[in-house]
This record gives sequence, structure tokens and C-alpha cells, in this order.
Amino acid sequence: MPRRRVPVIGSGREDAPAAVSGGGDILIPALDTSPDESACDDLRGRGMRLARQERWSTLDSTLREADLARSRTPGGMLSSRLLCEGAVEDVVARAAEAVALGDPAAARMAVLGFGGALGPTIESPMRALLAASAHIAVARLWREAGISPLPEPQRRAAVQQHLETAHLVLRPHDPEELGSAALAAARCAVLEVLPAPASHVARSYKTLFKADPGGTEHQRAFGLDLSPARFGTWSRLDRAARGMVARGGAHRGCAAYTWVWLDVLAQQPEGFGHVDAELFVEGMHDILRPGSGRPRDCRPDQHLANLLAAWCSRHTSARPEPCRQPGDPARARIGGCLGWIVTDQLRELHPLLWAATDGARHVPETERSAIRTRGTEAARAALRGVLAHQLDRGRRVIFTEDGLGLQPDGRGSCTLAPCAALAYPRRNLRDEDPPCLT
Repeated sequence: MPRRRVPVIGSGREDAPAAVSGGGDILIPALDTSPDESACDDLRGRGMRLARQERWSTLDSTLREADLARSRTPGGMLSSRLLCEGAVEDVVARAAEAVALGDPAAARMAVLGFGGALGPTIESPMRALLAASAHIAVARLWREAGISPLPEPQRRAAVQQHLETAHLVLRPHDPEELGSAALAAARCAVLEVLPAPASHVARSYKTLFKADPGGTEHQRAFGLDLSPARFGTWSRLDRAARGMVARGGAHRGCAAYTWVWLDVLAQQPEGFGHVDAELFVEGMHDILRPGSGRPRDCRPDQHLANLLAAWCSRHTSARPEPCRQPGDPARARIGGCLGWIVTDQLRELHPLLWAATDGARHVPETERSAIRTRGTEAARAALRGVLAHQLDRGRRVIFTEDGLGLQPDGRGSCTLAPCAALAYPRRNLRDEDPPCLT
């Protein structure tokens, strides 16, 4: 599916190649479908088609090939994970209906029926992965059920039952021996069924990081499992994040520290009282800097720029004065990065990343239009906050491939370079955000 842009509104040009957000005072291209979303849809669709056609041998070999190649989408999602998600989507949808009715037996039968169609998994690691992935997905449905006819103890029992089944299916297949990142990730997803799961976290993720050293989604999952809400403590989480930085080498900088903490801070805001804000900010810069082999003046990665800008906008808002918390200085320090991400890095909007959704989860096509609208509105509000000092002067701010431009008082435009306080690589200055667009 090609990358799409919707027509420009308010530009006076019907053939303009970009959408407008901001009511005429902020002009920025808004992609209807980003390259990452398109790649994710293609892979999920392929997995779904092969499962619906019961072409299990082809699906098995396709999964294995993607797993060994560690192939990824432009946004960094593993192809093997997306193929799995597509293959189990129909059975998970059937199980979701049973979960909504509070019927654990029907949900389990739906998944077992899928396993029966797959056939024996004892000698097929990828078929075992598919069967386990279905159980893991349904366990997540029970965990997130919210209001349900089924009482909480029975819901917890249903979660446990599905995860135990997934663990049993995966157990014959050693991910380290097979060199399989997908199997290693699936084993990490069922840690809670092991005796004393906290003692298994480090070893299980070590196997996963060995199989797929560059997987940022694994680092995010690692952080969640080391958080107090799962199997760890704040001090253990921070030590592990720093250890990831030490093992990552100079070329990766502090990026791992940020990835390990990213989802934890989003889901457990009290973590702002325990994170090292300076190290986290340094990691954000390292995530967004050009990678190996790319010139420093190349176009910034727009998936990452949108991801981190949206994250800062959602999770670092200042609290009202009576509600101040110990983590608020770190929250403010990290939230201040929104300014330089927008002015230095952003060139286009990816609305799905700005909506308050889990970017790693599949968004059904029927829901995307409303979610895109919500994401565009959220992005517009954030950009207006960052660029208020220009908008208040009656200027139009234009996002281009080369950076920001202004149209003062409706007349000719001027291109603006970032000021010294935003420029790389001056680490002592680059996080400041004065009103430099003049």
C-alpha cells in the first residue's frame, strides 16, 4: 500500500502534495498512511491470507525466513511479529466476542480450534509460535477486559490458563539453539507463569537481546517487566537501563536508557520520580541523530520524530500547583524536549502516532479515520503550544523538507535554521528552547 497524502486545505493550491493542520497558521504535511503503517498492514495482511487459506507450510517457512533475517518495517517492527499478528487475527477476534460475554470456555475453544488446524507443533517451532501467540493475545484480552460479566478472580484465572498453555507449547523449542528472536520474545511474554518470575527476567531477556540486539521493542518490554507493576523495582529498572547503555557501545549512545524507560513512564507516571532525566534526554537525542552511514544533514527519521514528539506531548504535561509530585522536575525537563524535536526534527505528521493509542497494536481499518482525526487534532494543539511565540505575532509557520519557514504578515517566506541552542552536537546548549524562529 503506497504512502498517501490527503489534499491541502487552505493553501489556495488544489494540487499541493500535503495536508494542512493548524487552521492556516501552521502548514505541515500530514500522511494519510505512513511508510511504517503501510508495511505493517502488508505483513499482517499476508499472515492473515495464508492462515485463512490454511497454507500452513508456506506460513511456517515465511515466518522462519523473516525471523532469521530479523527483517523490520521502516518504524522498526519485526516482520515475524506482524506476520504472526495477522495469522491469528481472525481467531483472536472470535475469542474477543467470548471475552466480551464473559465466557472463558468459548474463548479457549476458539484458540484450541486454531491450534488443531495448525497441526502438531512439537517439531515445528514456527507453528508453536503461532499457537502460543494466539493464547498470549487472548490472555491480553482478559487482562484488559475492564467491565465484564466475569468476576475478577475468574478473569485472572483465564489469563493464567492461556499463558500456561502458551508456555507449554513453546517449551520444546529453545530460542537460543534455534537463533530465533520471535521465540525468545514469546517466552518473555509468558514469564509470569514461571515460579519466581523476577529471577527469570534478566536471563530470558539476555537470550532475546543476543538473538536481536537492535530490537527497541524488546527494550521497551524489558523496562515494563522490570518495573514495580511487574517483577522489579525502580532501582533495579534504572540499573538495568544503565547496563543496557554500557553494553550498547558508543555508537548507540544513551538510546537504550530512553527505550527501557519509555513505556514505563507512560504507564506508571510515578516513575518520573526515579528516572535520570538528563540521561533520558541524552538518549532522545541519540535516538534521533542520523544512524551509521547516514550524513548528518540527511532528512530526520519521521517515524521516530513523530513518536517521540507525541510521547512528550502526552506524558509530560505540567500539573496544577496543588498537585505537584516529586517527579515533576524530571517531567518538566523531559517535556521541554518537545520544542527541539518539533523545530529540529519534524517535517510531516503521522497522525496515528499522535492519537492516544498503543503504537505497537493493530488499529482496525474501520477505526482509523476517527483515530487519525484525533491524532491530527492532538498534534495541532501541541504544535500551536510550541510555536505560540510565532503565531502570536501573526506569522504563518510552514514545515518543509529543509526545515521551518515563516510567512510574516502574509508576505514572502523565509527559511529558518535552528539557533545555536538547538544545534548539534553542542550538548551543553542543544536542549535549550528559546524563541529562535525570528
